[in-house]
Amino acid sequence: MENNIKPSQNMKDLAKLLGGDLFIVGGFLRNRLLGRKSEDEDLCSPLTLDELEKKLENSEFFLKSKNKNFGTCKIISGTKSYDYATFRRETYKKGHCPEEVEFVKTIKEDVLRRDFTINSIYYNIKTQEIIDPLDGIIDLERKKIRAVCNSTLNNDGLRILRMIRLACEYGFSIDKATYQSALNNSHLIADISKNKIIEEIKKLFNNTDKKGTLKGLKLYNKFGVWQKVGLNIKKIKFKMVGKCEDKIYGLAIDIVDSVKPASVSYFLTHLFEDAGLTKKPLSQLINVLSGYYDALNHTKNKAYFFKYFENFPQIRSILNKKSKYLAQKYNFFYKYIISHKLVISVNDLKIGKKDLKKNFPSLPEKMYNKVLLEVLSEVFDGKCNNTQEDLLKYIRKKHFHNF
Repeated sequence: MENNIKPSQNMKDLAKLLGGDLFIVGGFLRNRLLGRKSEDEDLCSPLTLDELEKKLENSEFFLKSKNKNFGTCKIISGTKSYDYATFRRETYKKGHCPEEVEFVKTIKEDVLRRDFTINSIYYNIKTQEIIDPLDGIIDLERKKIRAVCNSTLNNDGLRILRMIRLACEYGFSIDKATYQSALNNSHLIADISKNKIIEEIKKLFNNTDKKGTLKGLKLYNKFGVWQKVGLNIKKIKFKMVGKCEDKIYGLAIDIVDSVKPASVSYFLTHLFEDAGLTKKPLSQLINVLSGYYDALNHTKNKAYFFKYFENFPQIRSILNKKSKYLAQKYNFFYKYIISHKLVISVNDLKIGKKDLKKNFPSLPEKMYNKVLLEVLSEVFDGKCNNTQEDLLKYIRKKHFHNF
């Protein structure tokens, strides 16, 4: 396999400053050996962080995000950033975080803490030598994912998901012993946060084609990933994830179609809680998918667009993959609203909650949304002009006396 590493001059300068041997390891090296582009460079050496910092004094390099217990940091130089780790040996007792870390001096010792042989190849920047203690290059050539040792997958469920992703990203097979070890330890997946699982799924989606994505998700079925994150299903039938441009939305639809919850919005809120989504993206996701299902249920046009007008272009894109007829039907009304400049949102009304509070002080605040939606409906149907004077007059005459 051709040596196409070619470290940058910045990297060479760093190695020269350290005096001893500095190694590139991990995904950068793996990708370069496969002839793929890679930007993130992981570095390692026997130097502890204190020793490293001392050697870099009065240079353009400095350390950031230091973790002395694990011997990790970022080495910064201008706009460049390198992840660094001191050679170490790890001891696990329970859980995916090592309970004991011992700094060591040789690659022979350091390599045993790594995950797969294809990620356990080292490149000496100083000597331009490739060091491959576990035949990782042979596995790259054989297109095989193989664990570093028998205990590699005994403590960290995230490594199992990474194994699946790498196999699908590169089109590699999984070594039989490694696959069986992953199955035996699949219960560890339950210890991974939803946020981390979502990150792995996104990486799978971003780094694989349709075939690779579906292969990965089917392996998730086999390893019981969905049950381990709290879904009461053994497997998901994947139909929309391969069709939708945004695969997260497609996967969410396939999950909903498999679970068949009573309330889509409630289910999705629960599903994506603690998944690292901020309030606005989560709200949009729930609105888009609720709009997709309400369209399938043939919700009437006015009620439909009062709820989904803002996100309809994205809903239409997804709905078109399921029913072109419904996508076209709702799109006709969507265009009609735009061309006739119809008032479709309470935000477009010439009054708001402050006006209700000022003009109708006895009206309970919990009724504000209901009143505004009622007024919106009247304006939309042409029964009331959208002016502050007419809207307040309408409320006073037709509605306020009811409260």
